[in-house]
Amino acid sequence: MLLKRIFAVIVILIATIAFLANAAGLVGVWVLRQPARDTVTTLSTLLNDKLGKVDDTLARVNSRAGEAREALVRINNAANQVGDRLENNSPLLTKLVDAARDDLAPKVGELRAQAAMLHDTAISVNAALETLNDLQLVTVPTFSEELSAVSGRIDAIQEDVQELRAGVEQARTSASASLIAAVTAKTDKIDKVIAQVQFTAAKYQEIVTQKRQQVADRTSTLVSMINLVAVSLTVLFLVIAAGQVLLIRVVARSMTKTPTSTGMPTLAPTSPLG
Repeated sequence: MLLKRIFAVIVILIATIAFLANAAGLVGVWVLRQPARDTVTTLSTLLNDKLGKVDDTLARVNSRAGEAREALVRINNAANQVGDRLENNSPLLTKLVDAARDDLAPKVGELRAQAAMLHDTAISVNAALETLNDLQLVTVPTFSEELSAVSGRIDAIQEDVQELRAGVEQARTSASASLIAAVTAKTDKIDKVIAQVQFTAAKYQEIVTQKRQQVADRTSTLVSMINLVAVSLTVLFLVIAAGQVLLIRVVARSMTKTPTSTGMPTLAPTSPLG
C-alpha cells in the first residue's frame, strides 16, 4: 500500500505539472496571437503603401512618356514645315530649335527622373515581397527586371536626345538639305523607346492592381491561419487538460480507499458432543 501511495503521489505530481505547463502554453498561444496578427497587418500595410507609390510613379511615367511623344510629334511637324526653306536663322528653323531644346528635352528629363524613382521603388517593393514570401505560407511574385529596366531605357536615349538638339541647333546657322531626314530618323528612334516605356508603364499599372489584391488576399489568409492555429491549439490544450484533471481525480480517489481487512478464517463452535 505504501508503494501504491507513493506511485499515486508521483502520478498526481506529474499530471499537475503537465496541467500547469498546458495552461501556460494555452496562455502563450493567445498572447502571441495578437503580435503575429499585428506583424502580418503591418507588413501588408507597408506593401500596400509601396505598391501605391509604384502605381503613382507608373502613372507619372506614363504621363511624361505621352508628353514626350507629343513633343516629338511637334518636332516632326516643325521639321516638315521647314521643308526646302532652309534659310539660315529662319523663323521655322527657330521654331524647330525651340521644340527640340525647350519642349522635348525638359520632358525627357522629367521622364528620366520618374523612371529613376520607379527603379528605386520597384527594388524596395521586391524586398518587401521577398520578406512576405519568406514566411513560406503565401507567395506573391516579385516584379521582374522589365520594370527596373525602364530607367535604363530612358538613360539610353539621353544621348539621342542630345544629338537631336545639337543637330537642330547647328541647322540654324548651317542649314542642310539632310536636316529633315536626320530629324525624322532621330525622333523615330526616340519615339520607339518611349513607346516601349509607355507600354511597360501601362502594363505594370494593371500588374500593381493585381498585386495589391494578392497582398490583401494573402494577408486575409494569414490572419485566418493564425486564428485557426490559436483555436485548434486551444481545443487541443483543453482536451489534454480535461484528461489530466480526470487522471488526477481517479488517482486521488484510489488513494482515499481503505483496503479491506483480512484475517484468519474463524471456525464455527462445535458442540461438546462432537
